[in-house]
Amino acid sequence: MTRSRNPHKLILGAFLGALFLWGVLSLHLNVQPSVAWVLHQWPMFFVFCVASPILEEYVFRGLIYDAVDTRWPRVWPSGARLWISSANVITTFLFVIAHMIARDPIAGALVLLPSIYLGLLRQRYDGIGPCMLVHSAWNIGWFSLFPPI
Repeated sequence: MTRSRNPHKLILGAFLGALFLWGVLSLHLNVQPSVAWVLHQWPMFFVFCVASPILEEYVFRGLIYDAVDTRWPRVWPSGARLWISSANVITTFLFVIAHMIARDPIAGALVLLPSIYLGLLRQRYDGIGPCMLVHSAWNIGWFSLFPPI
């Protein structure tokens, strides 16, 4: 398996895609982004936008990903420029199930594509640091539109 020569494009894509999605949601649902809730609920901000993304990435794209990748180091499609590993598929499945159990089926559906993308970051960077950073930024953006209070 070859690693991407310029994986920074994936991080840029993560932020540009998120900005586009948040803009469309803001316009379509007529919601204004705001982080004012952070001032009154900073412990909740810390949990949802810092601690949870770090812990989730450590468990899913760290421990579980490594265990699956060690046992089944397969990719699809083989030899393609952009491929998905069996570890990405399995960790995404488990990530979606965990969100469905912890919250609801809609939350599980909403994390499907982001989880695959985080798995691609994990594959290209061969580490979880970028996954933690992007996941945190995505949560900050999401909760700026839909505060958890």
